[in-house]
Amino acid sequence: MGTKSHLKSQSKGAITFKIIPSTKEETPSKEGKIFIKALFDYDPKEDKAIPCKEAGLSFRKGDILQIMSQDDVTWWQAKHEGDANPRAGLIPSKHFQERRLALRRPEIVVQPLKLSNTKSSGFRRSFRLSRKDKKINKSMYECKKSEQYDTADVPTYEEVTPYRRQIHDKYRLIVLVGPVRVGLNELKRKLLMSDTQHYGVIVPHTTRARRSQESDGVEYIFISKHLFETDVQNNKFIEYGEYKNNYYGTSIDSVRSVLAKNKVCLLDVQPHTVKHLRTLEFKPYVIFIKPPSIEHLRETRKNAKIISSRDDQGTAKPFTEEDFQEMIKSAQIMESQYGHLFDKIIINDDLTVAFNELKTTFDKLETDKKKKKGNRNPAL
Repeated sequence: MGTKSHLKSQSKGAITFKIIPSTKEETPSKEGKIFIKALFDYDPKEDKAIPCKEAGLSFRKGDILQIMSQDDVTWWQAKHEGDANPRAGLIPSKHFQERRLALRRPEIVVQPLKLSNTKSSGFRRSFRLSRKDKKINKSMYECKKSEQYDTADVPTYEEVTPYRRQIHDKYRLIVLVGPVRVGLNELKRKLLMSDTQHYGVIVPHTTRARRSQESDGVEYIFISKHLFETDVQNNKFIEYGEYKNNYYGTSIDSVRSVLAKNKVCLLDVQPHTVKHLRTLEFKPYVIFIKPPSIEHLRETRKNAKIISSRDDQGTAKPFTEEDFQEMIKSAQIMESQYGHLFDKIIINDDLTVAFNELKTTFDKLETDKKKKKGNRNPAL
């Protein structure tokens, strides 16, 4: 009080006092330290709701923050992980940020990309874009009691915890996401060829008849239509679709089968299924394979061929301008709606360069200390 009185006696006009979070020593907590990964950029100087802009903590998407206090329901106190400055700053709480983002976000309905009626669109395109009503997946992947499901598409924070893979631990699931024809299959094939003992891919299920040259469990796992539909009702598929009156799907057990062999499982799925895989069991690392600019696509892929699936006898056709535009549009939609779920973005401008970047990422992922999701918000 003496200092305040002295300031008042020596000053003229109005005096403004600003209260900021105090500096205090960290005290051991029974619950341990809480870390979160930011899924959005934040600048307190641009936040009209914050009680004191100077007390705010700015951060970028992907930053790891340590929560120092959650006593206030609207404003948490946090600091950047590893920051030597012991003073915390104010950040919007998860509930507050979700609420105002939901109120601010306009109702925009993104129409699905139209499929070509030509045969060359192939099985893979039909399978990837013929997902059933996603509400059927609400109870999938050990997230039945998750209260965060309905707000998972509002990017705020994700609780994480320090993680380093131990020798006896299974590898993290590697999820590759990208638009059709961006080169996911080619990258997976190169990774498999580089080390067949280290990398593995799932064997999909199908209800179509087995062909003479095929073996059950190699190209596909062949099951009856009745059993497939039963498994759908029991939420055993990550994603599934119908093509030429036959079902095709990727089961969660097929992922577990690859991981059980002590291999890195390479899985490519539609981005809206990623949040169902974000559990402590899989600890997925999500990589978005992004196309280059449309000018580069025209230049580098003018002589390339689109190879259809084996179910279409592997026919090939050149890329068209429509293919390039569809790829760019699809990538923009994916990044806009699900970019907060991606751990890394790789531009596939050159297959060899993209492969080397993927390989370097995997090598680093297996040796570095990383953060994984905590068990409090398994569905985020």
